[in-house]
Amino acid sequence: MTAQAGDLLVEQIAPRLRALVPKSVKPVGAEDTEELVQDAIVIAAQMLDSVERHGKKVTPGNIAYYAVLHMRSGRRSQGSSRIDTMAQGTQLDANSTVLSFEEEVGYDPELDEPVTLEQLLASEHEDPSMEAARNIDWELFLATHDYRYGVIIKGMAEGRSLKDTAAAQKEWYPGMWQLKQHMAEEVREYLGEEAIAESVQVPRWKASIAVDRERAACRADRRRR
Repeated sequence: MTAQAGDLLVEQIAPRLRALVPKSVKPVGAEDTEELVQDAIVIAAQMLDSVERHGKKVTPGNIAYYAVLHMRSGRRSQGSSRIDTMAQGTQLDANSTVLSFEEEVGYDPELDEPVTLEQLLASEHEDPSMEAARNIDWELFLATHDYRYGVIIKGMAEGRSLKDTAAAQKEWYPGMWQLKQHMAEEVREYLGEEAIAESVQVPRWKASIAVDRERAACRADRRRR
């Protein structure tokens, strides 16, 4: 784009778009007016560059007009997909809808509280990625230390006492107890001082949901009284 075209964009086209877009283009999803204005200016710049390269002449009003038409149809400077679920065109065609997690999707008469989308989608299970990462850490630790550490940990996971584990392995119990203490020191050194505390800590996202549910339950209890 030449300097002359750049001046035309800044001085004549952009002001038109700032006046037209807020009145003519409806935001889709999480878009806001300022974002739409900036997107329209980028589209106008792309048009202006194209017509200039092809040696055509247009007026600032024409560029602004067609940029607004593109925006209204769902086109954006980064693309015009009508297949992508999150794309503006797909949403304008009513083929998909983006909702806030705070969107009310029902009502719980027992708690006398609305049910939000967040509560329906929140999983009570552990994050698979966190579980996999923890398993990798333990596998690396056990592979590089005394094989009996794995025996002790397996016994703990199965709910057996250290005495039962030692008897099953035909090991001397006091020796196994000392080995367990030594393992604990090496685990702290290998994974860090905060590793054990972090492993039993409730994730923040889950804690927030638990707090919301407890608050709703308390309000319901007060109303019953």
